[in-house]
Amino acid sequence: MQFVIADDHPLFRTAMTHTLGQKFADAKIEEVGSLPELMGLLKAGLNVDLLLLDLHFPEALGLTGLAKISEQFPEVPVMIVSGNDNPNVIHKTIAIGASGFLPKASSNEDIASAIDAVMAGHVWVPADLPEPVASEVDDLPAERIATLTPQQLRVLSMIGQGMYNKQIAAELDVTDATIRAHVTEIFRKLNVTNRTQAVILFSRLQVDDPQHQPM
Repeated sequence: MQFVIADDHPLFRTAMTHTLGQKFADAKIEEVGSLPELMGLLKAGLNVDLLLLDLHFPEALGLTGLAKISEQFPEVPVMIVSGNDNPNVIHKTIAIGASGFLPKASSNEDIASAIDAVMAGHVWVPADLPEPVASEVDDLPAERIATLTPQQLRVLSMIGQGMYNKQIAAELDVTDATIRAHVTEIFRKLNVTNRTQAVILFSRLQVDDPQHQPM
């Protein structure tokens, strides 16, 4: 049995590795700390029985990382692990392709139950999760966003921050023409006609990190 723990906090990875080791003594466990590292592992052909993915994984750009994993590696079961227990966020992760959502405050017993359920082919979410708000989860643009390249995602993220093409070009150390080409391709892939429409779509896959909210 092969697990992958994808989280940028070494202490959490160590704790989760210990918990998994107690429940699944013969399991092999890989730890990764960034999205490029994770994608490299998956592209190398590692046969993963379960991926435990931090919702706020570095460079994942909200739910975009989950969308790309679900698109490129649909055979890999993904359990989202997060301290964010917003019901709409949980429902969005399931709609995009996650097999479960595990709060980071879960007990060892709940962790074991969740993993058993997902490994058996079921979807696991917290028992007290309310019904989804249809407007929040219907027609999520995950498949369209997942078609963007990493560089196109960076450009789209910078557009969302209000940056102009010239500023983006300087930040990425490329020409204005290159950025214009990226923007054109982003519009085509997302089936939109302007920057505002593109940003609105992108924002539907963004998730606030409760650990980084202003006081």
